[in-house]
Amino acid sequence: MTGMWIALAAQVAPAGQVAQPPISASAPITANVPLNAQAQALFERDALIKQWAVRTYDRNHDGWLTSYEAQAALVGFKELADGDRDGRVTTYEFDRAKEFIAVR
Repeated sequence: MTGMWIALAAQVAPAGQVAQPPISASAPITANVPLNAQAQALFERDALIKQWAVRTYDRNHDGWLTSYEAQAALVGFKELADGDRDGRVTTYEFDRAKEFIAVR
């Protein structure tokens, strides 16, 4: 399951792509943001990360993540997890990010 998260996080901003400003939970989400169709399914695979994503990115407070909310949450998780800012989330970084989320 960790490998699926890392692979999906890598799809958010492929290496060599110009870095975009971080998407925060309060930033407006627009239709021109490319969506990763697997983002919602990924959050269904990990209850701890899903709780964090819903708590942080569920803008309409319905208890579910829309496609846009899930995309923002995926970007947010990658920003949180990518400790060395190299554009990739390693298994070690993924585990540290989950530990960080667990204590919050």
